[in-house]
Amino acid sequence: MNKPLALLLACVLLIAAVGCDKHTVIKKETKLYNFDSYSEGNIRAQSQGKGLNGQLLNELQLTFGAKKVPLTHEMYAEDGRGNISYMFYIRGNPQQYINLHVFTDEQERIKRIHNWYGDQNRIDTQNMHTVIYSHNRASLIYTSSGKDKGMYDKQVHEVFNSLLNRMDFK
Repeated sequence: MNKPLALLLACVLLIAAVGCDKHTVIKKETKLYNFDSYSEGNIRAQSQGKGLNGQLLNELQLTFGAKKVPLTHEMYAEDGRGNISYMFYIRGNPQQYINLHVFTDEQERIKRIHNWYGDQNRIDTQNMHTVIYSHNRASLIYTSSGKDKGMYDKQVHEVFNSLLNRMDFK
C-alpha cells in the first residue's frame, strides 16, 4: 500500500473516531442541562435500593420472600412530580398483584388514593378484591381476581404492618 493512501486512511479514521466521541459528549452535556441525567440517576438509585424507596422495596421483597410469597415482574412508573409507583405480581400470577405507591407527602397520597379508589379501604366485586393499606406518604394495594381472590390477604396485612414498624415513611 502506498504511503500517502495509508496516511489519508489513518486521518479519516482518526477524524471519524473524534467525531463520534464529540457526538457522545454533546449528548451527555445536553442531558445534564435539561436534567435528564438527574432524573435517570434518581430512578436508578430508587430502584436499586439507594434511597428510601429502594430500602422500602428491598424490605418489601425480603419480607414477602420470608413468608414464601415471592414478588415477581417488578414494574415502576414515576409521574414527574416525585411520586413513584411499583407493581409486583405475586408468584408470577397476574391475577394476584400488589402496588406500592410512595408519594411526596401525606396530602398527595390522600388525594391520589381517593381519586383512584374512593373512600373505601376494601373493595369487593364479583370479579375483583382490593385492599388498601396506607400510612403517611405510602400506600400498599393488594388486588386479586379469579377463583383465588383474597388468597394473600393475611400475608399482605402482616408485611405492611411489619414494614410500618421498621421503616420511616416520613
